[in-house]
Amino acid sequence: ILWQSTSGRGFNSRRLHQRCYHIFMVEQQILITIATIAVTLAGFSGVVGIFSKELSPIKSYKLETLLFQSGVALFASLTTLIASQIGGLESEQEFRLFWSISSWAYVSITVIALIFATIDIIKTEAYKNINYDILFYLSFFLVIALLIFNALYIQDAYLYHIALEINLAFAFVSFYTLVMPAKEKLPKK
Repeated sequence: ILWQSTSGRGFNSRRLHQRCYHIFMVEQQILITIATIAVTLAGFSGVVGIFSKELSPIKSYKLETLLFQSGVALFASLTTLIASQIGGLESEQEFRLFWSISSWAYVSITVIALIFATIDIIKTEAYKNINYDILFYLSFFLVIALLIFNALYIQDAYLYHIALEINLAFAFVSFYTLVMPAKEKLPKK
């Protein structure tokens, strides 16, 4: 009976709880970092938008896409971060359930974002020029596929973080193409 704790639970149960708590704290820090990066990208894009006298329609769309992608990453990470404050996770089952529910919440946020983006694309008839939109949609569909797979099978944080990273990567690419000057075509010799 030396292996039991004073609360009557086994030593292994207490170690599992401490391990889950430590892992969960690291994952919360990752969520905070992702939210910070998303806000930073959105802030820099706002500065670019303000100081650019007139944005071309393409640059304006890239700015909108950047804000969209970083906004989804921000809300998905903050929603999960706030939900993690509800209570401690005391078992592996609770830990897996938390990431499954978080993945479904992220899918919901992503689907709602896609609906608004699709409405905007249809209103502006931007679907007639399919180029940048395909990458935008493919990144969201990849995120949704990862999250559904995570919610149903894996139920862990790493696929959730990868999905957030995909949103941020696309936002970063949008930011990069937004701030870089257009390259002039070199004359042929």
